[in-house]
Amino acid sequence: MHGIPIGRIAGLPVKVDWGVLVVLWLFTWSLASTLPNSAPGYSTRTYWVAGVCGAAVLLASLFAHELAHAIVARRAGVQVLDVTLWLFGGVTRLGGQAATPRTALRIAIAGPATSLLLAALFAAAGMEFRALGAGAIAVAVAFWLAGINALLGLFNLLPGAPLDGGQVLRAWLWQRHGDQDRAALSAARAGRALAYALIAFGLLEFLAGAIVAGIWSAFIGWFIFTAAHTDEVQLMTRDALSGVRVADAMTANPHAAPAWATVQDFIERYLLGDRHSAYPVKDHKGSITGLVTLDQLRRVAPGSRATTLVGEIALPMDQVTIAAPDEAITTLLERLASGHGHRALVVDGGCVVGIVTATDLTRLVDVRRIARPTAVAYGQ
Repeated sequence: MHGIPIGRIAGLPVKVDWGVLVVLWLFTWSLASTLPNSAPGYSTRTYWVAGVCGAAVLLASLFAHELAHAIVARRAGVQVLDVTLWLFGGVTRLGGQAATPRTALRIAIAGPATSLLLAALFAAAGMEFRALGAGAIAVAVAFWLAGINALLGLFNLLPGAPLDGGQVLRAWLWQRHGDQDRAALSAARAGRALAYALIAFGLLEFLAGAIVAGIWSAFIGWFIFTAAHTDEVQLMTRDALSGVRVADAMTANPHAAPAWATVQDFIERYLLGDRHSAYPVKDHKGSITGLVTLDQLRRVAPGSRATTLVGEIALPMDQVTIAAPDEAITTLLERLASGHGHRALVVDGGCVVGIVTATDLTRLVDVRRIARPTAVAYGQ
């Protein structure tokens, strides 16, 4: 997921998406507009200041929810790529799978447990503020934070991917049946059913006159449906590619681009008469020094193509995904999905023997599905 890096917390990379500004505004508006009912007698400015403060604390609570997932995953030996706050709260990207159902359950439950714990702490703070005679607006904000965190924790426990409850369901089914992929596919389909229910409920709310609530319910349902469908497609793709090696998917002996050629020469002499979208880049000694793609070539302004060398725009080898011919294609897919690009160079004995692109993988999946039409029919 894209986002603006803001640093590290507890050693974990943290990003913020622009959608957080929308969330901050919605939370601020929601709190500032309800405070006059629960804490009357204050100025409009005071309500809005309290709204901003409450919304900021709630965003911190959302981050704590995601951070709990990340910390538990890291302690279990699962790589954590980053934690991103965005429009729907937050996302923790993992670079691998839990080794056991018990570990998967711990990672999944950590977020909702944190939200429910925060709900209890904010409720206790609200009661303490009231007992100490603090202002009614402080009491109201504390109870509002308690309610939202409780709602967040409980909603995330609904049994359907990508919600945490879906991951809990997945861990339980994995433990019960001993089949991780089957469990994940069932959780994705449960998420799809949950999405349909939320969309239908949203439409009923809309028709009943609760327009804003109805739109939000339907919108959240649509988001869950999209994420669940994506998970399902990925699982079915992985199943279709089970047992396939990188050598079976790669384009063998790809044409190499000379690092010393200008972009203009490369386009005219190589690109126009070829069908590839990525090329290994070689130096004068024949060693592969990087990878150049159509996207990189496209970024070079037409007026600079005659003076820009291919080697100057190539992606260096330390940023290129490397695969072995005998490596399982599903393992390579996991590494590519973890943010290492959409292509991999295949190296054998120190020499580049092939390249794997998204087009290669798409074609292979289509062919495998034609050849094995029932291979991915879990639960169907």
